Amino acid sequence: MIFGIFPNLEKEGINLVLQRLISILDDLGTPYKFLVSMKHKIENLGLDLGESYVSIEELAHADCILSVGGDGSFLGAARTFSDYDTLIAGIHLGDLGFLNSITTDDMKERIKLILEGEYLKESRLFLHSEIEHANGEKEILPDVLNDVVIGHNKIGQLVRVQLSINDHFIQEYASDGLIVSSPTGTTGYSLSCGGPVLGPSDTRMTVVPICAHTLQRYSMVLNDTDIVKITVPERENTLQLSLDGTMSFDFPHSDILRVRGISKPIRFVRFEGQEFFSSITKKLIRKMCN
Repeated sequence: MIFGIFPNLEKEGINLVLQRLISILDDLGTPYKFLVSMKHKIENLGLDLGESYVSIEELAHADCILSVGGDGSFLGAARTFSDYDTLIAGIHLGDLGFLNSITTDDMKERIKLILEGEYLKESRLFLHSEIEHANGEKEILPDVLNDVVIGHNKIGQLVRVQLSINDHFIQEYASDGLIVSSPTGTTGYSLSCGGPVLGPSDTRMTVVPICAHTLQRYSMVLNDTDIVKITVPERENTLQLSLDGTMSFDFPHSDILRVRGISKPIRFVRFEGQEFFSSITKKLIRKMCN
C-alpha cells in the first residue's frame, strides 16, 4: 500500500508531526508520496524526502490519502481528490476535529489498521452548484463536501433571499443568509445556526436560515435528488456566495443558484468504535468545559 500525504504546511508544529509520520511509515516499510508542488516548503521545514515527490495525478492514485491538519485541511483534500477512486483519512491537528479519524497520539496504531484492512469505508454526499446568469449562461462551481452559503458581503446587513425546491416556491427569508449543507457540513456553520445534525453517511441535505427575522425559523431536510433554487429580489444588491468557507463568488440579483447532492468515487476511512453521534456530543461538551 502506498500513502499519499497531503499536509497543511501552514499549521503550527507541522514539521514535528510530519517527522513522526514519516518515521512511522519508514518503520513499517510502507512507501509514501508528497506533492511535488510542496517540495520547496517541505525542504524549508528541514525535511529531506529524496525522490518521494509526485504530480497531483500520481498522488491521487495512491491507495490512501492522508490529510494532515484540521477540518479545513481535510475539506481541501476531499475536494482535491473527490473525483478519484481512492481512500482518504485525516490526521487531526486542529481544535474540534469532527472530520478526521486519526489523532497524533494514535497515528501508528491507526496506520497499522489501515495496512491490515481493519477499517470501514464510507461514502459521503457532496454538493454540486451552478449559477445561471442573466444571459442564460450556466457557470458550474466546484463540488464541495461541507456547505454552500449565501449572504451579504457586509457583516450585520440583512438580506432577502427566495427559496424554491424543485421549482416550487417555498419562502422569502429576511435573514443574514441561507446555508445549504451536506451531511458532513451539518456539524459546522449549519449547527451554529440551529440546524439538525445528520450522520456522515446520510444521503440528504439541509437548508438552514441564518438568523432569520421571522417566527418561522425552521430548517428543511431534503433528499439528495431535490434541487434547491435560490434567487434574490431585484431590490437587493450583489450578495456573496461561499463554498466550504474558502471560495467566494459575487451573486447579483439577476443570477439563479441551484444546488443538489452528488455522489463521488472517493471513500472515507472510519475505524471500529468511532460512533459518530456520541463522538460529536463529547467533543462539543469538552469544548464548552475548556
